Amino acid sequence: MSGNDATKLKNLPESYFYDTRDRERKADSTHDKDDYGLRRVPADGRFSAWSSAWSWMGLSTALAYPLTGALLTLSFGAASVLIGFAISVAMVGLGVAFTANKSANEGIGKDLMGRGSYGYYGSLVTIVVVGLYLTLLFSMETSVIARSLHEIIPMVPFWLLVLIIIAIFIPLGIYGMVWISKIQTFTLVLYVVGLALVFIGLYAGWSDLSNAAFATEWWTLNPSQIPTSWMSIMAATGAWMGAFGFMNIFAVTDVTRMTRRSERKKGSVLQVIINSVINSFVIGAMGIFFLAASNGTNPDPGITFVRVLGPIGLLLVFLTQVRGNVMNMYLGTLAFDNVIAQISKKSFMRSWLLIPYVILGFFMVVSPFLEYFPTIATFAGVFFAAWVGSTFGELMLVRPLYQIPRWSEFRRAYLPGINWVGFLSLIIPMVPGMMATLGVWGDAWRALSVFFTLALALVMPVILAILLGKQRTWAQYFIRIPDVPEGASDTLTCFVSGETEHVSDFVKCPFYGDQWISSTTCSSESRCKEMCHSEGNLQRVPKQPAI
Repeated sequence: MSGNDATKLKNLPESYFYDTRDRERKADSTHDKDDYGLRRVPADGRFSAWSSAWSWMGLSTALAYPLTGALLTLSFGAASVLIGFAISVAMVGLGVAFTANKSANEGIGKDLMGRGSYGYYGSLVTIVVVGLYLTLLFSMETSVIARSLHEIIPMVPFWLLVLIIIAIFIPLGIYGMVWISKIQTFTLVLYVVGLALVFIGLYAGWSDLSNAAFATEWWTLNPSQIPTSWMSIMAATGAWMGAFGFMNIFAVTDVTRMTRRSERKKGSVLQVIINSVINSFVIGAMGIFFLAASNGTNPDPGITFVRVLGPIGLLLVFLTQVRGNVMNMYLGTLAFDNVIAQISKKSFMRSWLLIPYVILGFFMVVSPFLEYFPTIATFAGVFFAAWVGSTFGELMLVRPLYQIPRWSEFRRAYLPGINWVGFLSLIIPMVPGMMATLGVWGDAWRALSVFFTLALALVMPVILAILLGKQRTWAQYFIRIPDVPEGASDTLTCFVSGETEHVSDFVKCPFYGDQWISSTTCSSESRCKEMCHSEGNLQRVPKQPAI
């Protein structure tokens, strides 16, 4: 299409912008290792909705969920926390329903989706923060296993136990989603059996320190005697959403992008059930029950497992941490893969980043860094709220307002460095959000800080878009209008690499004489100086595109 013909952009078939084919997955080692972190997942790289669901269930078994539920109960009381869980069910459910469907439809994860919302380089902010937060979660899970082992074999130095555990994790993270799906499917059965034994032991009285007799009215547990009020409910909800809910709304897309388009509705339903019902309520409530079973003295579910089952409980702790940390490694290295590719203009396989990733995690474990986790999680909650609000604001409000395509552009050739509509909507709300979190305006605003940040970030994109006007808002999403190849074929061969991919992965490159090159070749080309963005090559949106 012609450079100025933006009126046709909306009416073109979606197959020009993402792979809409329905094909069987290629069963080979290359596909098993390719995580498609830098491009859309092709049709023959997808698998079933159930496989995606089993993969994500690894995070559901992480002890961080029940542990956080217990810790919140110590601070706010079980009634406030359970009401907060119920509110989280609705918020997470609505968010995941949207992101899971979008990611499966377009074959795109949170990192590439962020490029369309914040610009090619602006998206680095969210990717770096999420990558570091996942590394922090990885180190926490590793620390739990190491400390449990250290209790049994104190003669072995703690740091050595951490190294041994990390060495076990590394080979589990080499392969991509296919391998992870197999691990999670197999270990889920073991986890369910082990968890059933814990409940049997609690009700059978296998331990004097942890016994179901203490938990007859666990939902009324309130060790700190905090009155149930709107402030305690909002504070508990905000803490839970900040620690897990907001991030899961987007983190789940790194799994659902691998789901076949024909099964995207089924995949969305499964992920809503997992993330909203199981993760946001059932697992957290289980942590409250375990706390009550210890007579309100022990919030750590891992200790409960060991008290009830002994050595078998330790194995169950190890199993839960393996399931969770495999996903933490995958999601974290996937994020850093994008960061390195965008900054260095070089492409790496995600598995190459496992060693530096676990080394960073090792130093987090053996240093005092984890002692500051509550503070870090508090500020991370504000950031994640701004992330969710600004992304949903630009996707659901700005794009329909100015009839900007709903699909997310990720290719370097067509994106500005920063989308100021999305980027400022991410950054600006965090300032008052952080102030509210610090209690600058009192306890009421502290309790509402996460929701205040979310609401402000949601409306900010519309405010900025109106101030910019239609033409300049369009320019935040496309530095030039995407070119569409002529011809009936749904694939092209890259002029540089020789690889054949779906047409939606290609850009027309003036540096290579207007030849078609793949998006990964484009993103790794450093000699061109982004000449496609220069004035002579710009194909900008007309002042009043009649869409």
